[in-house]
Amino acid sequence: MTLLNQAQVEQLKEITTQLRQVRQEKSIRIEEIASQTLIRAGVLQALEEERFEELPEPIFVQGFIRRYGDALGLDGNALSHALISNVVRQDSNNDHQNLDNKTNTYIPLVVTYILLLIAASTGLFYTLNPRGITSKSLTPEVNIQQSMVPNQ
Repeated sequence: MTLLNQAQVEQLKEITTQLRQVRQEKSIRIEEIASQTLIRAGVLQALEEERFEELPEPIFVQGFIRRYGDALGLDGNALSHALISNVVRQDSNNDHQNLDNKTNTYIPLVVTYILLLIAASTGLFYTLNPRGITSKSLTPEVNIQQSMVPNQ
């Protein structure tokens, strides 16, 4: 699982402790919950034993908590929502920090694109206007045209 902040870890510990206690009070085995929720027993054990590093991304853990709570007769949506709101708040802070970092790299990219545009325009100009066409090269054509005109 990706690293969670301390508040998220504490909240996840509280939720999993509550789920474990309810399961034990109802004398339900982990294997029964696993077959009912379609969550692997190893993942459920990792949740209950607080081995969070073995779990997948937080969005999947939220779904596991919801299904686990529903299987025990609890409000799984409320349990997962408590963790979701904490994770979403943390992700929005990270997004804001990432935007701050992107603005710092945006200006040099604009300069690079402008220089690339100038280089491409210059190359296109020289490709379409070969150096052989100058005012001196037009002079013989004018002379030829004048020589073709009958003298008066």
